[in-house]
Amino acid sequence: MTDMITAEKTRAQAARLGQVVAASPHRIGDGFTAHHFSEEMFGGRMDPLLMVDDFVMTAPTFDPHLHAGISAVTAMFEDSAGEFINRDTLGHNVALKAGDLYWLVAASGAAHEERPADGARTHALQIFVNLPRHLKGEPARSLHVRAEDVPVLAGSGHRVRVLLGRTGTAVGAEDTPEEMTMLDGFLDKGGRFAHRLPAGRQAWIYVVSGILTVRHGEEQRTLGAKHATTVETGPETDLVMEAAAPAHFMLMAAKPIREAFVKHGPLVMSTEADIRRTLACYAEGKFGRITT
Repeated sequence: MTDMITAEKTRAQAARLGQVVAASPHRIGDGFTAHHFSEEMFGGRMDPLLMVDDFVMTAPTFDPHLHAGISAVTAMFEDSAGEFINRDTLGHNVALKAGDLYWLVAASGAAHEERPADGARTHALQIFVNLPRHLKGEPARSLHVRAEDVPVLAGSGHRVRVLLGRTGTAVGAEDTPEEMTMLDGFLDKGGRFAHRLPAGRQAWIYVVSGILTVRHGEEQRTLGAKHATTVETGPETDLVMEAAAPAHFMLMAAKPIREAFVKHGPLVMSTEADIRRTLACYAEGKFGRITT
């Protein structure tokens, strides 16, 4: 009896896959549609991710706006057509192309404007990544990863773009505030791909299209398009992705921050006072202006 109880406890402790969560559809005007996820939908198991939007934008939608205490990340999918213009108060005017990644470390505060060029159709993930308390007051900076610089792992039934971090023999960009892995993966029918999740990392897995089964030991979750699940922290382990039909997925993995924070739209700071101070600095022009 004691052995049975011990075995049940061991299995419970090893259980790491979260619930399958459906995206919330979102539309603004005639030029922006999205499938939206927020950290509240996952009960903290999305940490350090705060928000992910799988969006299509065909017309300017958002005025220039402030971010602080987070990184605002745009991961362009390869089916995007035309350029996605990103301007910010760091003085950048970047034309993102299909397959690119742009990581704005807003930190103490930075504003940006993102819009499709004339005639463009942008399909991308917009991701808000929380920053730990000790990095929220740092100067803003950015990272641009071009599609041609992204390593690709291709094999029987799979093709995986390693935008950030490491998987297998591939090493993507690593100049993010804290370590993160971001994989943009494609599986053929019957395809399979395994990722070794390091100890202490939490993962978020999203199915852009198709049907994907995620396996961890004896656990498994099957996700349809526009659904996501999580993997809780624990010892180093293998995550296996399999597709009964062609599938496109994104996997993001990082150390959870697990700190209290205050949200004010795209500002995520440690205290209300930090929020007020940041808004006052922006009103006074201390973060600069986006040039016309």
